[in-house]
Amino acid sequence: MFNKKQFYILIILILILIGGILGFWLKYDKWPWQREEVSVPQSTETTTTQPSSSSAASKEPREIVMEDVAARIGQLSPEAAVLGGQWYVLRYWLIGGSYSTFYVEYEDGHIMRKLLLTANLSKLPSISYKVNAVFEPGESDWILKTGQDQASALPLILFELDQATGRWTQKN
Repeated sequence: MFNKKQFYILIILILILIGGILGFWLKYDKWPWQREEVSVPQSTETTTTQPSSSSAASKEPREIVMEDVAARIGQLSPEAAVLGGQWYVLRYWLIGGSYSTFYVEYEDGHIMRKLLLTANLSKLPSISYKVNAVFEPGESDWILKTGQDQASALPLILFELDQATGRWTQKN
């Protein structure tokens, strides 16, 4: 079946393959499917300062918060965007019409995430945000990764960006 030369080449290739697998295991200490989840702090606060402009005075607090989160989603996200991408906001789910507690869905073109945020506008022009929960997409719904989802049973109002006007508009 095999001559002696082919048998030795096969043995050498198998040894190289085993060496590569062991080298990978030693370098990374675990196989990719055994790695622990990246721990994300359950509650983080980020403070931002709104630039003073005449148009900001005419906007509703909801619009100010939405634009600020859209501009700062990279800082609010507990993980970095992959493959050199940048996070951008897809939609907001305001809880019971309140602009202070809401879900924000965002992606970087490769992966999608969702945060439950609470905004504190008591010290305007500075807005601080508290990350209450972090979600990843599941089969048919979002999977809670860290934090607590206190608002899951409350009514939600969807807002998406209208490309023509550049404003966040209600969709439901």
